[in-house]
Amino acid sequence: MATPPAVVPDDAHLHDWPAVTALSAGWALSFSVVTASITATNLASSAFSPSSSWNTVPLAILLVALSGWSMALPTLFTKLGGRLNTYRVTSCVGMVASVTASLACSEKSFVALCVSSVLFALPSAAGQSFRFAVLSLVPARSRPKCIGLVLTGGIAGAVIGPLYAAAAKNMFADAPFAGVYVCTGVAFFLLLCIVSVPGLVTFPAEGGQEAAGGEKAPGGSEEPCGKSTDGKGESTEKKNAEPKNAPSVAVAASFARFGFVAAVAIAALSYGAMSFLMSPTPLAMRDRGFSFHEVSHVILSHMLGMYAPSFVSGGAVARFGWRPVAAVGAGLFVVASVVMHDGVSMKNFVGGQLVLGIGWNLCFVAATSEVAKVSMEEAENACMGIQSRSVKAAQKAKSAQRVQSAADVVTFAFAGAASVASGPALAKIHWREMQIVGWVCAGLMLVFVKVAGIKDARKEEDVRSTEKGEDKV
Repeated sequence: MATPPAVVPDDAHLHDWPAVTALSAGWALSFSVVTASITATNLASSAFSPSSSWNTVPLAILLVALSGWSMALPTLFTKLGGRLNTYRVTSCVGMVASVTASLACSEKSFVALCVSSVLFALPSAAGQSFRFAVLSLVPARSRPKCIGLVLTGGIAGAVIGPLYAAAAKNMFADAPFAGVYVCTGVAFFLLLCIVSVPGLVTFPAEGGQEAAGGEKAPGGSEEPCGKSTDGKGESTEKKNAEPKNAPSVAVAASFARFGFVAAVAIAALSYGAMSFLMSPTPLAMRDRGFSFHEVSHVILSHMLGMYAPSFVSGGAVARFGWRPVAAVGAGLFVVASVVMHDGVSMKNFVGGQLVLGIGWNLCFVAATSEVAKVSMEEAENACMGIQSRSVKAAQKAKSAQRVQSAADVVTFAFAGAASVASGPALAKIHWREMQIVGWVCAGLMLVFVKVAGIKDARKEEDVRSTEKGEDKV
C-alpha cells in the first residue's frame, strides 16, 4: 500500500524571505557593534575611569539604557510612522554615538564615553527587536525557526566585531580604541543602507502613518478615514474607541500566564548571568597578562557560542518545545562556570566563554519563542472586540509590541544590573569566585522550567477533563 504524500501547508507565499534575510544581515551589523563594544569599551574606559571599580560602568550603562529604550520602542514605532522609519532613525543615532565614543577616547573623557553608551543603547534596542519584527513576515508555524534565522546574523557580528576592534585599536596613535568606534560608525551606515532600500523590508500596518486612514485592510476591504456609520447609525469612530487600552490589556494578560513569566525570567537570568561573567572577562584576562589579541579571541569564541547554535536552536524549540531547550541551556551554564572556576589558562577562558555563549543561546531563543507566541495570542485576544480590520491590525501590532517590549525591559534591566555589579565583584571577590553566580542562576532557571511544566500539565489535564465532560453531556 502506497504511503500518502506528506501534506505541505499551502502558505509558502506568506514567507517574506528577502525581508527575513535583510533583518538577519541588519542584526549582524548591529551585533558587530555590541561585540566590538564588549571587546573594547571596558579596556578603553580603564585608561581614564575614576577608579578600577568604575571600569565596567560604560558597558553597564549601555545595558541599563537598553532596557529603557526597549520600553520606548513601541512609542517610537508609532511616532515615527512604523518600524522601518524607526530603524532608519536609530541607525543615524548609532553613527552619532560612534562619533561621540571616538571623541571620548581621543579626549580621554569618561563622561563622554558614558553618554555614547546611552546613545548606542537605542540602535542596540532596535536591533534586538528584529527577532520580533520577523513575526509579521512569516506564518505562525515558521516563527520559532525564523527567530533563530534572524539571530544567526549574530554569527557574522560575532566574527567581524572583535576582528575590527583588534585591527582598529591603534588606528590613531594618540587615541587608543578611537578607531574601533570609527568602524562601528561604518557598521551603522551600512545598516542604514539596508533599511533604506525601497521595498526590501516592509511590515504590515502597525500604527503611526502605516495605519492611517485609507489603508487597505487585509482581505481587500477599504477602511475609510474619518467618521462613518456601520449601517445602524453607530459611528465607526465610536465603535473602535473602546479598545484603545488593548496594549495594556495584552500586557496584563501575558504576565498573568506563568509560562510567560517563566520565559521572561529565564531570558533575564540567562542574560544577567552571561553579562556578569562575560563583561569583566577582558579585565580579568588583562590582569593575568593576556594580550588584547588573546582577549579578542576569547570574546570571539563567546560570541560564536551565542549565535552559531541559532541554526538549530529555533528548530529544536519548534520540535521539542521551549522548556526542554531552556533546560539544556541552563545545564550548560553550570558547565561553563565549572570550566572557568577550574583555572585561568587560555583554554579555561576560551572553553568557558564558548559554553557560556551556547547556554545563553538555547535559553534566550527558547524564552523568546514563548514570549513571541504569548504576545501574539494575547494581542489577538485583546483586540477581539474591534470591528474595523485596519484598526484591529494596528492595535494587534501595538499590543504585541508592548508585550514584547515589557519582556525586553525586564531582561535588559537585569542584564544591566548584573554588568554594573560585575566590576566591583571582580575587584573584591575575584574571578573564580564569581562563577558561583552562574550556578545560582542556572538553578533558578531550572526551577522556572520545572514549575512551568507542572502548570502546563495541569492545564492540559483540566482541558481534557472539560472535553470529556462535554462528550458525556
